Amino acid sequence: MSGVVGWIDYSRNLVLQRPVITAMTGSLAHRGPDGEQVWTAPQAAFGFRALAVEPGDGRQPVVVEVDGRPVVVCVTGAPGGLAGLRDRLRAAGRRAAVDASTAELFAQAYLEWGGDFVPWMSGAFALAVWDGRSEELLLARDQLGGQTLFCTETPTGVVFGSERKALLVHPEVQPVVHANGLREVICHAVPTGPLFSGFTQVEPGEIAVFGRSGWRRRQYWKLETRPHTDDLPTTVARIRAMLDESARNSAPTDPAHAAVTLSGGVDSSTVTALIANELRRRDKGRLTAYTIDYAYDAFRSDAMRTSKDAPYARMVAEHVDALHHVVQLEAADILDPVVRLAMLRAKDCPTRIYDMDAWQQLFLQRVAADGHKVVFTGLGADNAFLGATWCNDRGLVESGTFPWVALAQRHGARSGFGTGLVNQDLLAELDLSTYYADTYADSVAGVEQLPGADDWERKMRTVAYLVLTQFRGDSSIFSATGLQVRSPINTHELLQYTYNIPAAMHRHGDIEKGLLREAISDLLPQEVVRRPRSATPISHDPGYPVRLQEEFKAMLADPQAPARPLTDLAAATELVGQPDRLAKDRMARASVELILQLNLWLDHYRVRLAL
Repeated sequence: MSGVVGWIDYSRNLVLQRPVITAMTGSLAHRGPDGEQVWTAPQAAFGFRALAVEPGDGRQPVVVEVDGRPVVVCVTGAPGGLAGLRDRLRAAGRRAAVDASTAELFAQAYLEWGGDFVPWMSGAFALAVWDGRSEELLLARDQLGGQTLFCTETPTGVVFGSERKALLVHPEVQPVVHANGLREVICHAVPTGPLFSGFTQVEPGEIAVFGRSGWRRRQYWKLETRPHTDDLPTTVARIRAMLDESARNSAPTDPAHAAVTLSGGVDSSTVTALIANELRRRDKGRLTAYTIDYAYDAFRSDAMRTSKDAPYARMVAEHVDALHHVVQLEAADILDPVVRLAMLRAKDCPTRIYDMDAWQQLFLQRVAADGHKVVFTGLGADNAFLGATWCNDRGLVESGTFPWVALAQRHGARSGFGTGLVNQDLLAELDLSTYYADTYADSVAGVEQLPGADDWERKMRTVAYLVLTQFRGDSSIFSATGLQVRSPINTHELLQYTYNIPAAMHRHGDIEKGLLREAISDLLPQEVVRRPRSATPISHDPGYPVRLQEEFKAMLADPQAPARPLTDLAAATELVGQPDRLAKDRMARASVELILQLNLWLDHYRVRLAL
């Protein structure tokens, strides 16, 4: 995914601080296995870790001297719209070299238009520019926030980086967490944000400029509410055209190191078919597909999972003539201390659903070990086409809170998924009910309703807005394994279009994601097209809860365990003596997993709670 770090300081000579910026850069080695570059000047220092996917990706930072002052540019991710940018540069009299890299094109664009060119771009990207002429730093993220950028001010400047851990390397930055940060870690009502005290982030669709007088920020993109005037056939045709174009734009120049994660659901199957078609069009050979499975094969349907993935994935792979690999995992492997730490460092904080995320990370490690650098996924389809459970359950839609929080509460997690063993005094201090209410009110404040919309239409638009702005896909697990994730479905152009489609039309054919299914019905077997949504698979291996119980017992027996003061010890002691409950109750396991993650986070990151 590549990674960038930087340090701006208006009082020090950063040429003498090269070891600091080098250490910050090294903390992102997992994001860029293909090389490291560091650049320093008296007031600015940049570091870059390269994942070389497209030609010239490793040639960063790009430094252009203008009247004796440096303009320095770094770009992470996979920006789209580069052909159009070349045309604009040519029209403006700037001729970029035929083999100019993405960062070199961005540098020329910045010299011509400043930050005004950023809204023209698409895809997932983050941009950092030091302009030595104005002594200002410009940071920007793509419209959907596919690439992260965190920053924190120092007494004499600012440091920034693709991940929080890079900032924590800086000697002036401390891992202090206040109440709001801990609420985010425990609740996961909204995407985990900066977390640490004093940290901020560049928001999706935002350009932020830092200078001697502080920050100037502007939002250059947001979802817009518009009437949907296309009829059903036109809507379906337009969706298909946008998917085809996105697949053409997202396929790398050399797809030899690209693969797709294939579950056999309509989302990943759509992407598999689209990219396989694009490779055939280019005469670039067969697509490689990977499917996750478990050595203990005992699938059980539940509220989120309707059918086993592997048979459907195999059907799709045969249909599109893909090279298909089924990766079998041992469920208990995610309790390996090395895997636990890797999962924590992928996100810099506990994750909401440890088992699912950790199994995904092990799965992606296998994909990366086979030499792949780019992975295509169906990320974003549930959001774009209202496919998730909370978009299709009237009770959740009408809950008056985040529907994923309402779903957890429906299953007994009053304070949120995984919070069952958090100390009651701490829960009272955090006042989560007020936090949920306030955060929900802030989150829906930006929803614009159409005049004349009825109550149900207004509620569905609100849910659509929430899933598109607060339940975005997270690329951190991909970055942690040295992979760049791309999704032809998850584009701001497509999401803007589908956001305004009426909910009733989204359920075309009386099935969730009906429009997507109709748009790609000629690409896939009908069994796959009509397969109901089924969430990411989990293992029911009886060995997993047994190992989890042992690990939890050991933590509870350690009087120095940092998570002990945060834990309801009476409830934890009771649960750890009930192995049958741990085996059968997923909510109970999630509560154990959260405490274990908190324990490791507090210890490994040396977090100081300041509540």
